[in-house]
Amino acid sequence: MGNISIIVRLKAPDPAAMTAMSTFRRIYPETCPDSLERYDYWCFMNPCLGRETVSGIVSRYHDIVNPNKQTWSFIDEFSKLVDRSEDRMLWIDVLVTDKIDSVSENWTAILRRNSSEVEGVICSVLWRFGFASGISFDNARNRVLDLTVSTYRDHGLLANPVSQKIDLSAPLRM
Repeated sequence: MGNISIIVRLKAPDPAAMTAMSTFRRIYPETCPDSLERYDYWCFMNPCLGRETVSGIVSRYHDIVNPNKQTWSFIDEFSKLVDRSEDRMLWIDVLVTDKIDSVSENWTAILRRNSSEVEGVICSVLWRFGFASGISFDNARNRVLDLTVSTYRDHGLLANPVSQKIDLSAPLRM
């Protein structure tokens, strides 16, 4: 069947994104993005009935998506929802996944124990950096790398390459 991914977002402003943005403005004002968003990214590996299986899992497990606090969508639906061509911003997406990930392992075990609907689950964090028009894609990408990847104590903030995989292939590039 193939993997199916969803993203989950808080209905209220995300405190992690707000804190990161505040820190970027203070420490890296010259490379700071104009906007920063954070999502939980869930990849369900080979769900037996595709989207129907994933929708059922999401509706049963409020630890994945709490309907009182969060919204979710499939990746392709999300891409349509956030078509921001009118905002004239350049968006760069970074997916950060722990190399040793107990959350993914635990959810895989829970879902396998309760049914054999999926082969596994991978939980990640998707960061979306928005830059005002006029910046080149390469310049924005370099800024995102500088802001994201920790290379020494006062450089990078969102991902440690020693323990995390950083994917800048932009799964949601628009």
